[in-house]
Parts: sequence; structure tokens; C-alpha cells
Amino acid sequence: MRLKIDILLLCAVICTASCSKNRGEGNGLYGEIEAKCLCPPTIHLQPYGNFSQREADKLGKELTKKIEEIFGVELDYEVHPSLPLSDTLMNDAKTRYRAEKMIHSMAADANKHNIYIGLTHKDISCSIHGKKDWGVQGLSLIPGNACVASTFRVKDRKDFWKVVCHEFIHTYFTYNHCPKDNPSCLMQAAKGHPRYKGKNALCSYCSSVLKI
Repeated sequence: MRLKIDILLLCAVICTASCSKNRGEGNGLYGEIEAKCLCPPTIHLQPYGNFSQREADKLGKELTKKIEEIFGVELDYEVHPSLPLSDTLMNDAKTRYRAEKMIHSMAADANKHNIYIGLTHKDISCSIHGKKDWGVQGLSLIPGNACVASTFRVKDRKDFWKVVCHEFIHTYFTYNHCPKDNPSCLMQAAKGHPRYKGKNALCSYCSSVLKI
């Protein structure tokens, strides 16, 4: 038992030391990108309501494949049992689900080694662009270790992995939108008009800054 504990402590020390050296630089708008451990995180997919585990598993395969293509790192993912969408997660008008409430409901189990992504087919909203209840496709709270994505406003479901990947990058890297506003970059800000055509990777600038 003592040997096992010593080994675990050694791994923790090595991992912590790696994190202290693995720090990227953002630009003046975004500041320094938070240090990331060389031990890749596990993605936890949390379906809600009628978003099935089967759909989540299919998304997990596609998402981790795309992340490997973009970053050259293979990530593990886990699919959790679907949770009901409680009325407590809704907006005051009971017409949409508040994205930040869904994120907070996952936050207790999330950390930099375990990124939680909530998945739903229902409409979600948040306070943004001067609007109290603005419909969105996804939301990340920076800093934070959980995010949420919805298919409700995605015209082509083949593009949903892009929404999820966008939110994952926000969450894991505490990174804002592409400072170059590159139309081919996955991290370009939607500005209320999300465009996915031609977006399959990061632009050269974001790619040079973001590394797992």
C-alpha cells in the first residue's frame, strides 16, 4: 500500500511540474493562457433530456477524433446517463433553459483533468449582447471546467461537433475568441450569426497559441 501511495505522489509531482512549464502566451486582449497539464483531460459528456447516450457516444467518437487531428493528442471521453431537464434550469418565462444554470449543475464534478460538456436538443439562453435572455448554441464560463452545447439552433447536425469543440476550447484553455476574427477558424466569434462552412480547424494564430 505504501508503495502505491508513493507512486501516486510521484506522478502528481511530475504532472504538477509539467504544468508549471507548459504555459502559452495570448495577446494583449486575452492575456496569458492558463497553464495546462501535459496529462490530457478526460471529456465527460453529460446528455440532458431526450439527448440519448447513443447520440452522445457518437458525438464523443467524432469530437475526440477531430481534437486529435487539430492538436495531435488523443483524448478519452466518458458518456454519463442522461439527466432530466428540471424546471429549475429554465428561464423566468419557462421558454428556454438557462445555459449557465446547466453549467453550474455540472461544476462540482469538473476540474482541469475532467472537462464536463452538457448536451441538449432544447433551446438554451444566457445574458449576452445586451440581452437578458439571448438564445445561443453553446456557452462556456471563463474560467471554468464545464460548458454546454445545444443542437436547437444548429441547422446542420453534421456541424454540431464544431459547436462542442468551440466550447471545449473555451473551457479547457480559458481562451476567448479568435483575435484575428479569421472566418476559417473554429474559434471565430459567431456574433449572432454562426457560420460553419470551411471551419474545420484553428487558424494559424490560434493553433500556435493553443497546445495541449
